Amino acid sequence: MARIRSRYRRVFYGHGVADPLSAPEVSSDRVTYVHPADLDEFLRRHSHQANITFDDGYADNLTVALPILERYATPATVFVTTGFIDRSQPLLSRIAAAVARHDDWSRPSVAPWLRAIARDERKAAFAELRGVLKKMTNHERFEHQQAIMADYGLDAAELTSDYLTLDQLRELDAHPLITIGAHTVSHPDLRHVTDAELREELVTGRDRLEDWLGHRVTTLAYPFGDTDARVRRAAAAAGYKRAYVTTNHGWRSEVPVLRRLDWPRRDLAWEVFRMRERDRKRTQRQA
Repeated sequence: MARIRSRYRRVFYGHGVADPLSAPEVSSDRVTYVHPADLDEFLRRHSHQANITFDDGYADNLTVALPILERYATPATVFVTTGFIDRSQPLLSRIAAAVARHDDWSRPSVAPWLRAIARDERKAAFAELRGVLKKMTNHERFEHQQAIMADYGLDAAELTSDYLTLDQLRELDAHPLITIGAHTVSHPDLRHVTDAELREELVTGRDRLEDWLGHRVTTLAYPFGDTDARVRRAAAAAGYKRAYVTTNHGWRSEVPVLRRLDWPRRDLAWEVFRMRERDRKRTQRQA
């Protein structure tokens, strides 16, 4: 496999490390999970030049990913959303996915957005509701999420049950290969929150991590990889030394997004897919 040519292409982000087929078909986990065998093979080929990061704080980052990282002596940064750890703030995408998988979209909390979508278009319903929630301020989103969860009997603790516990987070933090970074309190699209909410997400989330871990946290990953000038200024004012954005598949050059603060990352799940596709085509040519 060809080496990773540019130093700007060497930071990769993953989420959960599990078989993607173990996640519901209508869910973000189905497309963000990286199979343990694929992570192992990717690091076997690229551990000497790849910087690995994981977002959100999945428990399998400790139980599954860490032993693989140890095998190749590969450091990683785990960006933690504190509301997932204390089970207080479910990921908005998971709420949207749970509704999309349900048989009834006529309930008051979602009917205005989903009534026009055909019943067999579950992925479209998921995308629509996820997009609506992403564009809200925190106050609006929390209000709507509470209504949706009440309408559909969703439980915050159940929706966050596969993330690290506080004890697991501390165990992961104590490992010499692991650095813990901030990933806000509730994982909003920071471009759409108010100034006060932005400070709450950037500062309170980091301060809570520092209280839990007993040391400074200076790196940030923007939720969904999205930022703008206002968010970037707020992150710098909050004292972050580096903040990670994400790049689109096939983007020709990541260099223009670099600032003193921001740094690009590439999707590990996508890179693994490309790796396996190259392997498949090579096998076909040799057959």
